[in-house]
Amino acid sequence: MTTFIKYLLLSFTTLVLTACGGGGDGGEQSTPPNIQPPVAESIWDYTEVAYGTDDPSRQWLNIKLATDQSKPAPVYLFAHANGGTAYSIDDSELNAIAAAGFATISWDSIQKLETADDFDIAVSDAQIMFDWVRANAATYNIDPNQIVIGGRSRGTMVSWQLAHSGHEAIKGIYMFNALPWAAWENPELWNPADDVTANSPITYLVYGPDYDDEDGHNPTFVAPVVAAYDYLDIADRLTMYVDLWATYRDANGNWTNDAQTMHYFGEFVAALNGDRVAPTGSNLFMGHSFFAPIAREMTAHMAYLGQSDYEQHVEMSGGETGTPLALWNDEEHRANIQAVLDTGEVELFAMAVGREIEGYTLWIDYALSKNANTKFVLGFSWVDYPASYTTTEYEATFLEYLTDGIIPQLETLRSQYPSADISIMPYGFSAVELRYMFDAGSLPGITELTGDNAATSIFKDAKGHGHKPGLLLDLSEFIWLNVLFGVDLATYDYSAGHSVDLKEVAQRILEQQAVYFSN
Repeated sequence: MTTFIKYLLLSFTTLVLTACGGGGDGGEQSTPPNIQPPVAESIWDYTEVAYGTDDPSRQWLNIKLATDQSKPAPVYLFAHANGGTAYSIDDSELNAIAAAGFATISWDSIQKLETADDFDIAVSDAQIMFDWVRANAATYNIDPNQIVIGGRSRGTMVSWQLAHSGHEAIKGIYMFNALPWAAWENPELWNPADDVTANSPITYLVYGPDYDDEDGHNPTFVAPVVAAYDYLDIADRLTMYVDLWATYRDANGNWTNDAQTMHYFGEFVAALNGDRVAPTGSNLFMGHSFFAPIAREMTAHMAYLGQSDYEQHVEMSGGETGTPLALWNDEEHRANIQAVLDTGEVELFAMAVGREIEGYTLWIDYALSKNANTKFVLGFSWVDYPASYTTTEYEATFLEYLTDGIIPQLETLRSQYPSADISIMPYGFSAVELRYMFDAGSLPGITELTGDNAATSIFKDAKGHGHKPGLLLDLSEFIWLNVLFGVDLATYDYSAGHSVDLKEVAQRILEQQAVYFSN
């Protein structure tokens, strides 16, 4: 690629590139006027080292050596987000990389991409930096043939072509918030999916937002990349983790995990070494997009409640593919879920409801074979396509599904597994209650049933997805907290930040529909 159109690059100046959900990703920092010696008491071992001969104020990098200096170490090459510098990586992230046995080189170029030339220069600098690292590897006790390409947001774009160059020294890719929406504005000029080849290395793409989030780094943007890995029959080399912001941040936006964006780096390194690392977690959730976004928020709530040792695993697949039988029949999803169950530590196994009783029995049989004390919960969400019904029709349809479909399934399962703890959680009452409140004018600021703005609508789209954050998902979270974990909503001091007290609404639902929740 030799040029980039102005519109794409202008989008960089308006796109908020965040590392933790709030504020800039490192912010604007001044470029060093010249190369400086290592900073005393810095976590870096070397700072502002020139890697090129063009402009030392642009072509510089920082180095953190591996903890073990007894042999040359593999190296992680990090490229910062737009507006940051080579210093824009947290100490905890550097420590996590070091703990995995790697050195880190954080490199700079054009710090904030604003023109087509800026992008081209940064891509060119990536190759110059890579060549310098290999040529000077011995000086810093680095293994020149064990290199991982990484970065964040803008940094993933300028490193992407290098990462997929096919160079034999590049063993893997670990990127955070990779290829934001601006990368896909003009695929006729540059389509990142075209860079993927049959020789592309093991790749981990880790995201702060979830698929339903209104964020420029939404992981749905990399769907063409996922498709390319599938088409080339190398899907087993691509791993994606999403929703780190919800899973590993507290209510104030502070990270609750030690490694922050590098949370899965240890697992990634194990994959490079050919080791399979099974996920762990005492709570297991599997389901669709009306289910998984709520499940992912449980970690943040547990952190807020002071339960720092809380563990869970969420397996998601959209629509009908997120039902129990469909997940069992999908080899990849089944393997992921069984790996968690194989630990024998799963205490709570919650799943979105499905039509076929076989889906439940397959999973219950497998789970009980690993832990006879596992508790099972069937989560029943709201009815989709809400605009197709009046509020009374919507409630009637929901209740019909519940009483004629879900409750008979529950009774059948209880007869088959008399010693197992199996219950239902019809959290879809949250949508019914919000609709009645909307009709009564009891939702300040909510002016439409469905809309793009979470501040003015209940549902995000015609299908009936909830905004995140938004009234529907936030209300459902409070129901889950009470039903699954016994959280007293009257004393839980967390606020979802809405004009209506959703904890009170959740408590009202639980009391009015107690016959269904105390099944």
